[in-house]
Amino acid sequence: MPDKPAVTLNDVVSEALLGLVPVVPGSPAAVITGAHTSDIDNPAAWLEPNTVLLTTGLRFVNAEGDEQLAVRLVDDLRKARVAAVFFGVGVYFDQVPAKLVSACKQAGLPLYTVAPDVPFHRIENFINKSQASPDAYLQKRALWLSNDLLQSISAENPVKALIVRLAAACRGTAVLYEDSGKIVESSGDGPTHLIWRELRNRKNESDPVVIGQWGVMARSLVLRGDGFTVAVASRNHRVLTDLGDVLLETTQRLLAAVHGIAQFSDSRERHENTQLLTMLQDGVPVAREFRHWERMRTFRFVPYAPIRALVAANLTQQPLGQSLSERLLRGAEISGLGLLLAENGRTPESPPGFHAVVSDSSALDAWLELTETAVFIGLSEPYTDLAKTPDAFREAEAAAGIARRQIQAAMTTASGAYRGIVRLDEVDPATWLLGHRQTPQDRDKLNRFVAALNVDGELKQTVICYLVNDLDVAKVAGVLFVHPNTVRYRLKKAETLVGGSLSSPRIIANLYLAFHDEIVALGQTTPESRGS
Repeated sequence: MPDKPAVTLNDVVSEALLGLVPVVPGSPAAVITGAHTSDIDNPAAWLEPNTVLLTTGLRFVNAEGDEQLAVRLVDDLRKARVAAVFFGVGVYFDQVPAKLVSACKQAGLPLYTVAPDVPFHRIENFINKSQASPDAYLQKRALWLSNDLLQSISAENPVKALIVRLAAACRGTAVLYEDSGKIVESSGDGPTHLIWRELRNRKNESDPVVIGQWGVMARSLVLRGDGFTVAVASRNHRVLTDLGDVLLETTQRLLAAVHGIAQFSDSRERHENTQLLTMLQDGVPVAREFRHWERMRTFRFVPYAPIRALVAANLTQQPLGQSLSERLLRGAEISGLGLLLAENGRTPESPPGFHAVVSDSSALDAWLELTETAVFIGLSEPYTDLAKTPDAFREAEAAAGIARRQIQAAMTTASGAYRGIVRLDEVDPATWLLGHRQTPQDRDKLNRFVAALNVDGELKQTVICYLVNDLDVAKVAGVLFVHPNTVRYRLKKAETLVGGSLSSPRIIANLYLAFHDEIVALGQTTPESRGS
């Protein structure tokens, strides 16, 4: 078996898990053969040459009057050829006593601090195991690294925390790429874009890559059906040779675990989302409103800030699909919009789609644009009293009915695409009344009034255009590309069929109600409406 390389001071202080910070730096090439913890008065007598002394500084407690204590200690350690002093802060002292620092500088004895959360046995094991069998040392070190990477799962952003810890463990750079090469997370100063280019061009995934002074290793993985590549790069090629496979394998497993935790969290959040929305739709007693507002904080709602009920569906009467729900939920999360959303209708009368409660905030307009153009949406008037939620959903259903009819009218009149989003508080009284029609008899009454006009498509088009263009014959002629006298002739004929003058408020009101959806749809494409 070949002789294993000696452990140097650089090997020890470069190990991120040991938490060592230089106070009086030593020679990186200095050989370390052991480590011992001691706070007795004369530790030098018990230490072998080239070993490290670990101390918490107990001998310096209440010893401010002894001016030579630090000098005597350092002198004894130098005579014993001790390699360095590692001082544990946070036990008796928050920083190394100034007299000890001064004495180490004067004698040239290396001095490093040990972080409060690093137990001395970790440093002892690292150094002492390095002197034992190489396999035992590497196994121990791999276990430390795995445990350190495992800590990232409890972080607020576990993927980012994992990549940061991975970069520290390999003493270089760590990167998580999408299949496209886009960087999801990275840490370190390595050439990340050059790394991706070399990884993409390599023939064998397991082959390491060398880029200048950097050694690179990588692994591919699949999460939620999407491909990713995790890569580590280090100028210390020995780190990758010894631990690269362990680091990458551990990272793969932890990313899968983070994905599983995220899925569970999403599933639980979706259940809570749906459950809370159902409670609101069923009716919340006034006495329990505050408790429900507090539960809604989780979904980014501000208690007692205005909210709206929302109903959405499409003309095909088909479920809207998981991808749209995912997009809306993620969009709300990113924009900070308060949202409770449940797929499909709550009652047999409601078409397939989704119901929601949303914050009436500045983020609402942009969020609504995430929906598909074939979807029609109705929103209630803003409200702050949760007990009114059942009434608000009836308003939203009425608004959704208006939006659906307006989309259908836009298709019928070939007036172009119409974005079917209706807020009930923004519609005019006639639209509001028509939105609350409850029986087929209501519509039949209006249809009978214009039955004769419906037979003649040209006549119907002229009357609708006349109402859209503020009863202006010249405008109608320009829109229809006919002579004004032709328009007047058609309007006279229409007056005969409806039994009254088109200047009569009664006749105009009845025509407006009967052709309301077509008038609104056609009005979306007039120059005046586009410029308003």
